[in-house]
Order: sequence, then C-alpha cells, then structure tokens
Amino acid sequence: MRPLAELQLLFPEFEYKLTQKDGKIFIYDGIAKKYRALTPEEWVRQHCLNYLTRYLNYPSSIIQIERGHEIDLMQRRTDIQVFDKQGNVFMLIECKAPHVALSAQVFQQISQYQKKNEARFLVLTNGLEHQIFEIDIENATTNQLTEFPIYQ
Repeated sequence: MRPLAELQLLFPEFEYKLTQKDGKIFIYDGIAKKYRALTPEEWVRQHCLNYLTRYLNYPSSIIQIERGHEIDLMQRRTDIQVFDKQGNVFMLIECKAPHVALSAQVFQQISQYQKKNEARFLVLTNGLEHQIFEIDIENATTNQLTEFPIYQ
C-alpha cells in the first residue's frame, strides 16, 4: 500500500499537522481539538472534515466526531455527524479506508445509525468514491446525489 500522503483522494489537499509518539503517527483533528492515530480511515475522515468546513462552509461547531449510540443492544460510533440549526442530525457520514469498497455491508452499517438518528443525508466515503443519499423520511424515499449538500 502506498503511503497515505500519496493517495489521491477526491477531497482537496490541505495542510495537516502530524506528530509522532511511541513510534506511532498522529494527525491533528481540528474539530475535536486533539491528535488521533493516523490510520487510513482517519486520513479519509480528516480530509472529509476539511472539505466540509473549508469548502462547503459548515461551521465546526455543528460537527461531532465519533458520537456513541446504543443500537440493537450494541455500542456503536458514527464517524461524523452534522447537525442543523435546530440541533437535529442533518447528515451522517461513514468514512472507510481507501482500500475498503463501499459495499452493501457498509450501507447497512450507516442504515443502522439512521434508525436512531433520522438524518436527511447519508454519506459513505472511502476518499476515492462517495455515495451520497438524501432521505425523505415522510415519503419513505431515497435519492442518490452526486455532490455533498452545501451548508445553508
């Protein structure tokens, strides 16, 4: 596998901060204001967060990372949750490592989070591909989109 910095993600490049401790590399998470272990999935998540805040103008104050939930008697964590101005979950984003395909199994995972949150948008990304869905809960319809929703 190529070094993470060489992966050509769909997200724009950005200036990231890295540090090393006990032989492990960490990347700074500007939303959580702390360093996180640099894994391929975290690389994608930090690029996605940068895209949301710098290019789509989402305020960092409405974004939450790794929010815990109990779903079907199991503890789960959503990668990224974005809230609307009323404090409701607006968008759920599931980040995967670039080598992980966005399969039906990955969609099933975010669907479990949707049962608890009822977000308007669901996003699956591995940095190389995005699947973006708009959910109309009242009419029980799902539309696949080609772009991330812009912050209003």
